[in-house]
Amino acid sequence: MVIACEPALRCRLIAVAQELAAPDLLIRGPSVWNPFTGEIQAGDIAICASRIAKVGPWSGPLAAATAVIAAEGRIAVPGYIEPHTHPWPFANPLSLGEVAVCRGTTCLVYDDLLLHLALGVERLRAVTAALSAAALPRILWVARIASQSRFEAEQTVFAPAVIARLLQEPQYVGTAEMTRWSDLLVPERSAPLLTVLENCRRAGKFNEGHTAGASPRRLSALANAGIRSCHEAINAEEALERLRRGFWTILRHSSLRQDLPSLIACLKATSFHDRLAYTTDGTAETHVQDHGLTDHLIRIALESGVPPNVAYRMATLNPATYLGLDEDLGAVAPGRVADVNILGALDEPTPQLVICRGRVVARDGALVVPAPSETFAWNEHYAGATPLIPEWEREVFLLPGNAPNPFPAGRLVEAAITRETPVELAPQGPGLWPRDDDCLVVAVTDRGGEWITRGVVRNIGDKLAAVATTYASNAGVLVLGRSPDAMAEALRRLRRLGGGIALCSSAGDWCEFAMPMAGIHRAGGFADAARTARDFQRAFAACGYPHSDAKYSLFFLTADMLPEVRATEAGWVRIKTGEVLFPSEAVRRTFKADHELDTLRNSIA
Repeated sequence: MVIACEPALRCRLIAVAQELAAPDLLIRGPSVWNPFTGEIQAGDIAICASRIAKVGPWSGPLAAATAVIAAEGRIAVPGYIEPHTHPWPFANPLSLGEVAVCRGTTCLVYDDLLLHLALGVERLRAVTAALSAAALPRILWVARIASQSRFEAEQTVFAPAVIARLLQEPQYVGTAEMTRWSDLLVPERSAPLLTVLENCRRAGKFNEGHTAGASPRRLSALANAGIRSCHEAINAEEALERLRRGFWTILRHSSLRQDLPSLIACLKATSFHDRLAYTTDGTAETHVQDHGLTDHLIRIALESGVPPNVAYRMATLNPATYLGLDEDLGAVAPGRVADVNILGALDEPTPQLVICRGRVVARDGALVVPAPSETFAWNEHYAGATPLIPEWEREVFLLPGNAPNPFPAGRLVEAAITRETPVELAPQGPGLWPRDDDCLVVAVTDRGGEWITRGVVRNIGDKLAAVATTYASNAGVLVLGRSPDAMAEALRRLRRLGGGIALCSSAGDWCEFAMPMAGIHRAGGFADAARTARDFQRAFAACGYPHSDAKYSLFFLTADMLPEVRATEAGWVRIKTGEVLFPSEAVRRTFKADHELDTLRNSIA
């Protein structure tokens, strides 16, 4: 892939490189770090429009319109690249980009899953194009080829022709993480997926991986499927196993998992570091506000003893090469896009000044240009995308009499992982309910409320009465509660919000967090996003939430790739075997059947 540069601009760049014409911007006197050689050399940086024309002492002409930045005594490095992240729920693709660019990340790659499920492919194309065009940093996208929560129409929604349509768009650089990677290894499921992956490769784009839990044997099989990368290693040996098989290995560190210090040990086992990069992988907005993004990961690497040449290359030239954009990004060098961070010192990766695509956009951690997130026509682009939230009464949330008893509940052992634990159910009205106080009933549906899957979860908060949200991996509706009345009220409040999160403590205190953009994220800037995210975290903590990141605990309850039990369209499922432990039901049929059963019991009595 390339980033287009018009011949007229090329002519200007050639002239300025020879000091025959004046640049638009001249950065005077920094020491420039070179990712190709590891050298740090004093020199000026001459920029025309969005490109770098020359790096070295400037003695050519300056025009009256030439802007000059004095950078003596400081270090110039390339803008950082985030190759894998998720811009929601409290932030949005523009506001996350704004805070990222303030911290020196001038290019981000976003996953499109939730927008695809919420908008459909044609509106998805339009929205991603509009967001990329409006953003301050460069925003690129990767296309999911399967859901994270299996559903009946999945092969139609993610058909090869649909993905091919997306990959024609310039804002798309490849396919996104294949979380249900086992499907690639099963012949009866793999054929359409392999077609998509190969079509992507033929288009000169890449296939991102997600190989969590894959054995060395299966890693080899996934490499043969056409997967290029993985960000799921959690220790040095897992990282090395991926490197040995030729995967680009993306080292993750986020609010959900703080793995980088242990992953860094893999660098000591090999002298080859050119297929390594970093990712923050959808870290919480509060974590970004408190620590940063890619700059934070560079700092961790430096403090762990990683040589600066390696630490900075993993944030610049390496991810640019991974994305197939190293002819345009990843270096402060002639002809490259003018994404430049001015640092106080090489051990201070958070920049003092950020130049993005040839213009100064941030200084000392704050924007110096208008924030696009504040003026973007959110309602226009997302018109008609409000999720259809069902009107369910309390009886719908009761576990039916045919539910297994004991019930195979999922006990949260960390934010994203459940362990199957049996719980006893007791009669309640026309249905059943868990006996134990630490249990919450789970109810999940799609965006239209056509079906319901019920389950039970434990250890999510001993003071949590109920929560309802549209932030779920199936882009549907998730309700948790300690009583059917609390669940029904949470759903009513969620419906009034039009999407988001409605949360109630056992003391009866309600907190509501609107996500008016398709029920997935908020509009507006990052300061509001971080403030709202912090309020959400505090509300969950007050309900006794014991894990690292509550939004992921909610999001992943509908995911089909994490152990051990989850709620999908098929029902309450044991993920490892695919066994449906308690099937879903059509809502009208379920409610009618419960009502008829109750009538029959009364007539017998």
